Amino acid sequence: MKKRLLTSSALIGAGLMASPALAADGVKLGIGGFFNTAYMAVFDDDSEGEPGNERNTDGVFNNAEIHFSGSAVLDNGLGVGAHIELEGEDEAGDQIDEAWIFFSGGFGEVRMGSIDDALSYSCILPPGAAGSFSAFSPDQWGANTLISNPACVGVDESDGGDAQKLLYFSPTFAGFQLALSYTPNGGDQTHGDGVGPHLGMPFNSDGESRHNVSVYLTYTYQGDGWGLTWGGGGSWEGHVEQGPGPDRKDQDFYQTGLNLTFGNFAVGGVFEYYNDALDRGGDKGDVVPAVALDAWVAGGGIAYTMDAWVFGAQYSHLDADNDASSAITDFTQDRAMLTAVYTLGPGIDLEAEIAYTWVDTDPEGGEAADGTDIDNYDALELGIGTTITF
Repeated sequence: MKKRLLTSSALIGAGLMASPALAADGVKLGIGGFFNTAYMAVFDDDSEGEPGNERNTDGVFNNAEIHFSGSAVLDNGLGVGAHIELEGEDEAGDQIDEAWIFFSGGFGEVRMGSIDDALSYSCILPPGAAGSFSAFSPDQWGANTLISNPACVGVDESDGGDAQKLLYFSPTFAGFQLALSYTPNGGDQTHGDGVGPHLGMPFNSDGESRHNVSVYLTYTYQGDGWGLTWGGGGSWEGHVEQGPGPDRKDQDFYQTGLNLTFGNFAVGGVFEYYNDALDRGGDKGDVVPAVALDAWVAGGGIAYTMDAWVFGAQYSHLDADNDASSAITDFTQDRAMLTAVYTLGPGIDLEAEIAYTWVDTDPEGGEAADGTDIDNYDALELGIGTTITF
């Protein structure tokens, strides 16, 4: 999945790189962004019928975006701005990631446009990750597994994420801040209506979600030499458009995370439950077999800062339970890793990781839908990289 959710923040001004202009100047855009790149090698099960078969053992990978952001404060104190994220590489013909405008003031901040839902935007993840590497949903994952171990995902991701929506952040009261989002159509990141005025409402595609809602609450406290950050919330599909063939149930996801800091030391944990992560009717012999899959992800991480170095460790566990008679098997997936980050200068980090990922199925000998033997899969992963922010 797409995600730079290796750190988290509920600050309503996050992502606005340009300084606010005066009202007389109007909105002037500034440029920011990031570039993550990594070289990775993996040693895994690569014989016939196993996940590593006919796959390369190493590669160079990157993820980059250019951000155009700007804002202005009007004479009445109302803040107005815009934010556009341009992908550094073409993702299936979609060069724009997020694009939204905002209005802010004493009431908080309202954003409108293509953006993550409240849970995905504000959720808390443990320390110990690097810009490219994580035990959860990193930019780079070298093990040849079916999925990663995501722990910061809202229901909009089932339709691709970043759908057009309304997203609201409340002011901060005694350390608490609420994020709330509403998504009319989960699969509509853009509305390609050609040239001319927009006419009519978007079509409802088969399997597309509608009327999705997400809520996430964060709390931050800074004590004498220590600090605490907590977050918790949920994400719900309002309806799933049904079509020919097996129907898919509405999803609802729930997430919480807690991080503590003590001087240069940080520790934290996270949990997310995916109810009806993939649930559709049908029989085992169908072209599209029956699935009744619930899943949960839990894990933690630690980090220690020493001068320009940050040393970290993370662990995550995914448990996927399929209650239907289908070709998809129950399985667990664990991932443990060590990271090191060295700061060369402001916004310039060198990163390294060593990770071990292993999968077990129940009953043993389980296979994926394509016949790949995923039981007792394990992979050792090594990576070096850099993150540049600007």
